[in-house]
Amino acid sequence: MSKVIVDTSAWVQSFRPKGSSRLKEIVRQLIIEGNILLPGIIKVEILRGTRSEEEYERLTELLEGLIYLPVEEGFWRRLSRFSFDLFREGVAVPMTETYIALLSIENNIPLLHCDRHFDLIAEKTGLEVLKMD
Repeated sequence: MSKVIVDTSAWVQSFRPKGSSRLKEIVRQLIIEGNILLPGIIKVEILRGTRSEEEYERLTELLEGLIYLPVEEGFWRRLSRFSFDLFREGVAVPMTETYIALLSIENNIPLLHCDRHFDLIAEKTGLEVLKMD
C-alpha cells in the first residue's frame, strides 16, 4: 500500500478491543511498512484522548516512529479559502477535519477514516478517502 494519512477516527477504532479486525490489520500493516504520514493535529488529537500517563507514553513512542507531515505558512491562507468555499457549498464540518482534508488533497495522499465529515468533504472536492465503517 502507498502512503496514507490515518485520521484520528480510524486510529481510535483500531485501538478498540472490539474494533474492526480488518481496520486493525490495515493500520498494523501501514505502520510496519512505514506508510503512515502523520499530521501534527492528528498526533495531538490521539494523545489528548489517552486515559493514563502510561498510555500517553506508549502512544507517544509509537507516533514518534511515523513520518511527520508538516504544513508551511501559506497553508493557512489556503485553508481559510478551502473552508470558506466548503461552507458556501453547504459543507459545515469541524475545522480539524477541514485541515486534515486539505492537507490530504494538497499532498495527493489518501485518507483512511471512520468519520462521515470526510465523506461530505469528498463529495465536493478531490479528497480521496479510504472509508472504514
